[in-house]
Amino acid sequence: MKSLVKYCMQDYIRSYQFVPPVCLFLLWTIVSYTYTPNPVLSSYGVSCAVLYFISAWMSVTIMQTTDSVQLQITIVNAKSVIKIFSSMILSVLVIISMLSAFAIFYPIMIGAFDRPVTLQDIFIAACSHLLISMLSISITIYLSWMTRVKTVSSWLLLVLVLLISLVKGGLVGVLPQFMSYITWVIPPAFSIVDLLGDDSLLINARLLLEWMYVLIYSGVLFFLFVMRIRKRNVMNNGTH
Repeated sequence: MKSLVKYCMQDYIRSYQFVPPVCLFLLWTIVSYTYTPNPVLSSYGVSCAVLYFISAWMSVTIMQTTDSVQLQITIVNAKSVIKIFSSMILSVLVIISMLSAFAIFYPIMIGAFDRPVTLQDIFIAACSHLLISMLSISITIYLSWMTRVKTVSSWLLLVLVLLISLVKGGLVGVLPQFMSYITWVIPPAFSIVDLLGDDSLLINARLLLEWMYVLIYSGVLFFLFVMRIRKRNVMNNGTH
């Protein structure tokens, strides 16, 4: 598995498709801390929201890096289509982890915050960045496999889903009471950003439950994605 992740990362890096999203995030982070001081967790909440879209962008591009012929050859060598896609996901997470580290420690290094940053702040920020990235990746790979995100309409669908999930809190207040249950199927990105809006946030039961909800939601999408590609792979093998 380690060699597959290394192969996927090398293939992705050689394609240079990682350059636009990575450079955009780094540039945004640097520019956003031009004016100081800034609230700690609220600032991390904004960087989580930006990373949410960057993670989706990178997830789409890494899956489009490999053409169909190369993908089939890789699947034959790896003997598992699940391993290939898992390696792609892990490759994105490795890069996202580095971007998250930059987003967390860069403002600390330049003294951009209005108060000292505690270890608890760093832990909350790190978990929040990782979880919202996992959520974004799970949404993207599921929709990408369903719609093959290559056309303008499919890209717009992905962006629309991501946007709706970030404004989920506003939808709850707008929808009638009997329709509020619909919001449960919307990805819970809003809960992470909303919690970080409280600069006095501490690790408590509510925070852990929200994190667990995001983790479970992402896990379900990953599971559905795996089941779908496994079924399609079996059907394709059966036709030969």
